[in-house]
Formats: sequence, structure tokens, C-alpha cells
Amino acid sequence: MKTLVTGAGGLIGSAVARALLNDGREVKAMFLPGEDLRNLKGLDLELVEGNLLDPPSLLGALKGCDKLYQLAAIYRHWHPQGSDFIRKTNIEGTRNILDAACKFNLDRIVYTSSISSVGFHKNRPSTEADYPDLKDCARQPYRESKFLSEKLACEYLKKLPIVIVNPASPIGERDFVPTPTGRMILDFLNGKMVAYVEVGINLIDVDDLAKGFVLADQKGRIGERYILGNFNCYLKDFFQILAELTGLKPPRFRMPKIIVRIIAEINEPISNITKREPLAAIEQALHTGYNEFADCSKAIKELGLPQNDIRIAIRKAVKYYLETKAVLPERANLIQLQRQTLIN
Repeated sequence: MKTLVTGAGGLIGSAVARALLNDGREVKAMFLPGEDLRNLKGLDLELVEGNLLDPPSLLGALKGCDKLYQLAAIYRHWHPQGSDFIRKTNIEGTRNILDAACKFNLDRIVYTSSISSVGFHKNRPSTEADYPDLKDCARQPYRESKFLSEKLACEYLKKLPIVIVNPASPIGERDFVPTPTGRMILDFLNGKMVAYVEVGINLIDVDDLAKGFVLADQKGRIGERYILGNFNCYLKDFFQILAELTGLKPPRFRMPKIIVRIIAEINEPISNITKREPLAAIEQALHTGYNEFADCSKAIKELGLPQNDIRIAIRKAVKYYLETKAVLPERANLIQLQRQTLIN
């Protein structure tokens, strides 16, 4: 029997597919029609087209599988098709894939939520016991949709053996889209990151994150959620690490959060018309109102989640962007990627 990985072409999905193959599993990788599959090139797996909003395609994808890793979702704070499309894909898509799963005798489902589905606090890192108030998700289509889709997944626990994982911000190679975290790295490398906002995030090497998915399948308790993260840091410190690894200068100017909000409020409505990515999305601006610091000890103790030095992941990401020519030539010539004994 095979394991179906939905969203397999993305940064996390392709890393999970690799982790499963390394674990000796047979993998069926579901992707959207016309999707860029460069991250799956050369892997010994079965490819199958599927769309969360096309229920019959999900039945075909699940055929012959005994496990499901549900990763497919829109991981964006703004989308050219609008915020309702983000909500529809993430929430209705969850219902569709879990309805399809009910028609099969699956041994385990690893359901991907998000660290955005966790409630955050000013005076302590968050744990799996924390949930946001729905009003805190207003004007945040990604966060709202992931929170509501996780709640929806919990409603299926009477029918399906689901373990929930809440990934933190992933970093690593193959982030060609890129994700919001990868965009920060690429903008830094290309000299576009002239300022930072004083906000905290939790980072994890995408390869360690992928191992966490497999460990959640093997050791996770049905009905439980696990925050898969590693390193809590402020953006200022994140850019300082990048500077130390590359020899480039970190941004020195701290941008007031109100300025980010103003930029987002002006740019997003324009982007809704032009269909071009805004300089800052409203959801991104609202994210600056809290720190995404997390206590990942539950996943570490119960699953054995790896906690490798985050510099390994950052260096891999930088090397990937250099090798794929995503960095402007004049900037690439300035980069002196530091070698470390802990990094291959």
C-alpha cells in the first residue's frame, strides 16, 4: 500500500515525500494540473493529479493508499484570486479530502494545520493548548482558514485516525516559489531588505520538519496536535545570522509597525486590481502585532522532533538561491558563504 502526499510539489510537501522515501515507504504524490514539479524530479514515486476543490479527483488519488498526509493548501497571505479563494481552498478543500478519506480504510492521516492556528501570548511561548480567538483572525485569510480547517478536521476524529501537525516557518532548499520565509531570505540576498520589523518567529529546517511529519505518523497520538518548530528569534536576529553567513550587511533601520500597516492598506487594494503581489499584504502587517514564539517540547519529547542548528537550514537556502540564479549577479558576487564544521 502507498502513502498519499497531497501538495507534494511544494517546499514542505516535497521534503515530506523525500522523508517518506528515505523511510522505505511507497509514495503517491498529488499535484495540481499544470503545477511546477521541479521539486519531485528524479524521485521514485507515483504522480497523480488532484485538486482539493475537485472531489472525484481525490477519490482517484486515494485509491490504493493506506495512509494520507494532507498538506495541500494555499500558503499565501494574499492571492490574485482573492481572499475568499484562500478560505474556500483551505476550508472546503479540507472537507473534501476528509470526506474522500472516509471512503477508504486508512491506517493514519497526518493533517497539516499551521503555527498560525495557534494562539499567541506576549509573555510566553505558545503551546498546543493555545488557540486564537476567531476575532483575532479578522482580515487574515490564511490564518483564519487554517484555524477553521483545523477545527473542521477535529470534527472527523470520530471517523478518521487523524494526527494534527502545526508547522512553524520552514527554511531550506527547493523553496522556489518562495514561501514568506524564503521571500525574506531572497529579498535580503538581493539587497531589497533595507529595514526590519520588530517581530518574532519560530523557524525550522524543512528537512527536520519533514521528519517530524513521519514521526507524527509513527508516534503521534490520534486526536493530538504537535507544533513542529525549533528556533524562536526576532527578525533582527534572523537577519544578523544571514549577515554572518553571507558577509552581507544586515538591515539597520527598524521600521515602525504602523508604517507596514499603511503600506499594506494602500498596496493590497491596488494589487486586488492589478493582480500583482503587494509590497506587503494586510495579513502580513497584522502579523506584526504578535510574536509567533512557540514551545515545541511536546513534539520533541513525544515524537523525537529533530532540533538541528537553524544556520544549517539558512545556509542551504542561500546556497540554493545562488545555484538557481535567483540572486542578482552583482549581489551574488558580494556573497562569501561561510563554511562551518556542522554544515556539509
